[in-house]
Amino acid sequence: MGAGNGTLMLNILDYIREVDPEVYQRTKFKIIEISSHLADTQQKTLNGSIYDDGHRGHVEIINRSIFEWDTYVHSPCFFLALEVFDNFAHDAIRYDLQTGQPRQGCVLVDSDGEFYEYYVANLDRSASRFLRIRQAAARRPFSTPLRSRMWRTIQSSFPFAANMTLPEYIPTRLMEFFYILHNYFPAHRLVASDFDSLPDTTPGYNAPVVQTRYQRRTVQVMTPYVHQGYFDIFFPTDFTVIEDVYRAITGKLTRLSTHEDFMRRWAYAEDTQAKSGENLLLTWYKNASVLVTV
Repeated sequence: MGAGNGTLMLNILDYIREVDPEVYQRTKFKIIEISSHLADTQQKTLNGSIYDDGHRGHVEIINRSIFEWDTYVHSPCFFLALEVFDNFAHDAIRYDLQTGQPRQGCVLVDSDGEFYEYYVANLDRSASRFLRIRQAAARRPFSTPLRSRMWRTIQSSFPFAANMTLPEYIPTRLMEFFYILHNYFPAHRLVASDFDSLPDTTPGYNAPVVQTRYQRRTVQVMTPYVHQGYFDIFFPTDFTVIEDVYRAITGKLTRLSTHEDFMRRWAYAEDTQAKSGENLLLTWYKNASVLVTV
């Protein structure tokens, strides 16, 4: 899902063909790609490979959103999701400091295109479901902006005190993706990797980085309410929470590891050490984690 330029696709197919030609003969690599532009790029990558005649019969590029998927896939498969969770939509939740109850963020757009946020007490189905599943499935304590009742009482006594917490951004779209895996890919094994923390995020818990490019420079802003199509918005993934949610929805067992630990186990790490002694494969992605189905 979301194969970028298609380079990893070629690397995987090249490796399988070289190491186990018999397995390669029955291997199918199917890409689910929402972007028409990237789907075209992936096809060009495939056609431009020196091995294109061999791989062409093993690749299918499906230009559609995973959230529109309606085909039951009964056969076993590995489902790769690498650096795609960070682009999934999230919902903003703030908690009432008096009652502790969650309120869901909404946005009003006026005739001039300006954004105004407001919060409602009635959560929609996805947001309320995520909060219920997280609470029921958590095997470890998880962080929210809602602090103890005593602290909230003290905080509310200050002059001009806010009546709600900072926003918490919950991955409702990612939860819906897990339901699609459960309903349509029952024999899947997930291999997912993404950033577990990001620098310079907007205020809040699990808050996103919002940035754009101007005169070849990256410009970051401190609000997610920006003009659509001109900014990149991407979120960190709280893998300790997401692992439990995935297990609760799919009923599958998982293994969670840091990027470094995963590469030490599976990669030829000795081949990626620079002359300076730094190992690029192990040190460049300290803020990434890998979640796999076992």
